[in-house]
Amino acid sequence: MDSQNWVEAQCESLPSTHELYILYTSGTTGTPKGIVRDAGGTAVGLNYCMKNVFDVGPDSTHFAASDIGWVVGHSFIVYGPLIRGSHVVFFEGKPIIPDAGVIWRVCQ
Repeated sequence: MDSQNWVEAQCESLPSTHELYILYTSGTTGTPKGIVRDAGGTAVGLNYCMKNVFDVGPDSTHFAASDIGWVVGHSFIVYGPLIRGSHVVFFEGKPIIPDAGVIWRVCQ
Protein backbone atom coordinates (compact mmCIF):
# COMPACT_ATOMS: atom_id res chain seq x y z
CA MET A 1 0.00 0.00 0.00
CA ASP A 2 1.23 3.45 -0.86
CA SER A 3 2.24 5.39 2.25
CA GLN A 4 0.28 8.39 0.95
CA ASN A 5 -2.95 6.52 1.77
CA TRP A 6 -2.11 6.24 5.47
CA VAL A 7 -3.57 8.71 7.94
CA GLU A 8 -1.65 9.42 11.12
CA ALA A 9 -3.61 9.70 14.32
CA GLN A 10 -2.50 10.76 17.76
CA CYS A 11 -2.82 8.31 20.64
CA GLU A 12 -5.16 9.32 23.41
CA SER A 13 -4.79 8.37 27.05
CA LEU A 14 -7.91 6.84 28.54
CA PRO A 15 -8.74 5.61 32.04
CA SER A 16 -8.55 1.85 32.60
CA THR A 17 -12.30 1.89 33.21
CA HIS A 18 -12.96 3.13 29.65
CA GLU A 19 -15.51 0.95 27.87
CA LEU A 20 -13.91 -1.56 25.51
CA TYR A 21 -17.07 -3.31 24.29
CA ILE A 22 -20.57 -4.34 25.33
CA LEU A 23 -21.29 -8.06 25.33
CA TYR A 24 -24.89 -9.22 25.07
CA THR A 25 -26.15 -12.63 26.07
CA SER A 26 -28.11 -14.60 23.51
CA GLY A 27 -31.31 -14.28 25.48
CA THR A 28 -31.85 -18.04 25.79
CA THR A 29 -32.78 -17.57 29.45
CA GLY A 30 -35.07 -14.62 28.80
CA THR A 31 -34.32 -11.08 27.73
CA PRO A 32 -30.79 -10.49 26.40
CA LYS A 33 -28.59 -8.76 28.94
CA GLY A 34 -25.58 -6.58 28.22
CA ILE A 35 -22.35 -6.34 30.19
CA VAL A 36 -19.78 -3.61 29.64
CA ARG A 37 -16.17 -4.81 29.57
CA ASP A 38 -13.61 -2.19 30.51
CA ALA A 39 -10.26 -1.87 28.76
CA GLY A 40 -8.01 -2.17 31.81
CA GLY A 41 -9.61 -5.18 33.44
CA THR A 42 -9.88 -7.00 30.13
CA ALA A 43 -6.22 -6.32 29.30
CA VAL A 44 -4.98 -7.44 32.72
CA GLY A 45 -7.09 -10.60 32.65
CA LEU A 46 -6.08 -11.54 29.11
CA ASN A 47 -2.40 -10.85 29.78
CA TYR A 48 -2.52 -13.11 32.84
CA CYS A 49 -4.38 -15.88 31.00
CA MET A 50 -2.25 -15.79 27.86
CA LYS A 51 0.95 -15.89 29.95
CA ASN A 52 0.02 -18.30 32.74
CA VAL A 53 -2.54 -20.60 31.11
CA PHE A 54 -1.40 -20.70 27.47
CA ASP A 55 2.31 -19.80 28.01
CA VAL A 56 2.17 -17.26 25.15
CA GLY A 57 4.94 -14.70 24.72
CA PRO A 58 6.61 -12.63 22.00
CA ASP A 59 8.26 -15.70 20.41
CA SER A 60 5.02 -17.71 20.42
CA THR A 61 2.50 -18.52 17.74
CA HIS A 62 -0.95 -18.96 19.26
CA PHE A 63 -3.56 -21.05 17.45
CA ALA A 64 -7.22 -20.32 18.13
CA ALA A 65 -10.32 -21.85 16.60
CA SER A 66 -13.33 -19.78 17.47
CA ASP A 67 -15.79 -17.38 15.90
CA ILE A 68 -14.04 -14.00 16.02
CA GLY A 69 -17.36 -12.32 16.80
CA TRP A 70 -17.75 -14.20 20.09
CA VAL A 71 -16.00 -13.03 23.25
CA VAL A 72 -13.64 -16.02 23.21
CA GLY A 73 -12.78 -15.28 19.60
CA HIS A 74 -11.89 -11.63 19.83
CA SER A 75 -10.28 -12.13 23.24
CA PHE A 76 -7.97 -14.97 22.24
CA ILE A 77 -7.57 -14.22 18.51
CA VAL A 78 -7.16 -10.44 18.64
CA TYR A 79 -6.63 -8.83 22.06
CA GLY A 80 -4.71 -11.58 23.89
CA PRO A 81 -2.04 -12.21 21.25
CA LEU A 82 -1.62 -8.45 20.68
CA ILE A 83 -1.13 -7.85 24.41
CA ARG A 84 1.51 -10.62 24.60
CA GLY A 85 3.18 -9.57 21.33
CA SER A 86 2.73 -13.01 19.79
CA HIS A 87 1.75 -14.27 16.37
CA VAL A 88 -1.66 -15.82 15.90
CA VAL A 89 -3.14 -18.34 13.51
CA PHE A 90 -6.88 -18.68 13.66
CA PHE A 91 -9.53 -20.89 12.17
CA GLU A 92 -13.05 -19.55 11.96
CA GLY A 93 -15.84 -21.93 11.13
CA LYS A 94 -17.07 -25.37 12.03
CA PRO A 95 -14.12 -27.66 12.77
CA ILE A 96 -15.75 -30.52 10.84
CA ILE A 97 -16.39 -28.71 7.54
CA PRO A 98 -15.42 -29.73 4.92
CA ASP A 99 -14.31 -32.75 6.99
CA ALA A 100 -13.07 -33.63 10.49
CA GLY A 101 -9.42 -33.32 9.43
CA VAL A 102 -9.58 -29.63 8.55
CA ILE A 103 -8.16 -28.44 11.90
CA TRP A 104 -5.18 -30.79 11.62
CA ARG A 105 -4.43 -29.54 8.11
CA VAL A 106 -4.45 -25.95 9.38
CA CYS A 107 -2.06 -26.96 12.19
CA GLN A 108 0.21 -28.72 9.72
